[in-house]
Amino acid sequence: MARRVPTKVGDVLILRTQRSFKIHAVGRIAKDDQQDLQGQDTVQYVTSRTAAVAKARALVAPGRRIFLQNIDTGNWCEISH
Repeated sequence: MARRVPTKVGDVLILRTQRSFKIHAVGRIAKDDQQDLQGQDTVQYVTSRTAAVAKARALVAPGRRIFLQNIDTGNWCEISH
């Protein structure tokens, strides 16, 4: 089982899937330990990782982090910005 993403308010989460086609959902974290983007009204969808990271860099609060999670595998990493 994959570890939980250590999100805090102001971080940005990029969720990636390749099940039927490659898509990235990008959104800002609204509460600590949030693991998905459900209920977020400002989620943006793009097809490339480069575009997702660019959108995440524009959304991330100062001093906060960007996380990329593959929802097919549960694996995640932090992206430097």
